[in-house]
Amino acid sequence: MYGQTSNGDLFIILYPAAENLKEKVVRVYDHDMKRLPSFIPINVDGGDTEANPSKEQARKKGIYYECPAFEIVTYDGKDTQMGKERRFGDVLRLSRAAREAVAQGVRSAPTSTQPAQPSSSPALPPLAVPGTSPTELPDYRVLALGAKTVTEFDYAAFMAVKGGLYIDQERIRAMREALVPGWYPGEKTNSAMLVALEVYQRTRLAVENESGDRTKAHNVGKREALRAYNRVIEGRSESSI
Repeated sequence: MYGQTSNGDLFIILYPAAENLKEKVVRVYDHDMKRLPSFIPINVDGGDTEANPSKEQARKKGIYYECPAFEIVTYDGKDTQMGKERRFGDVLRLSRAAREAVAQGVRSAPTSTQPAQPSSSPALPPLAVPGTSPTELPDYRVLALGAKTVTEFDYAAFMAVKGGLYIDQERIRAMREALVPGWYPGEKTNSAMLVALEVYQRTRLAVENESGDRTKAHNVGKREALRAYNRVIEGRSESSI
């Protein structure tokens, strides 16, 4: 659904694909719209609302548009009276129908005969992956290894190694940037960074428990994590790390 704030800023509301879920998942504002799949028009006039109508309310007003389902990453924003604001991060995965639409389509304005408004899958977690039932959690390590964007990697890596030092996704991002500034997802770099994050956590906790020296623990953990990262990049097996 398209909307416009009182300041004239355009936004798109994404709704859950599941029919029994009625309320919005998240708003996507202008600076993030380019991340949406190409079958969702973004060069359009704002809608006639600045509120957050339910799916049924939007349908009755004629401002709700269907599109193939896709999955997204969200993150916590600022605190509000209703709790933390949910913010749009990135598109995580497209359904088969969405992939076909992306392959065929360019962005064009939605019409009554060819609706093109977003319908995202429910907010994370859980996520669905091929071969699992909707109630099963995916293998987040596999998702991290196959990540195509930094946001996707950070989310999946956090879910794969959370606990210990990694109490939130921000810790993963900060450690990743500290280890390899300018890092970007790739076939080898995903595997190398995931191993490095695991080695850092394991090594730092061991040294800190033994010595009680956090600075020393960080330095040793970072050194061993970088060694592990380079070994994977050089093609040596993870089992030797």
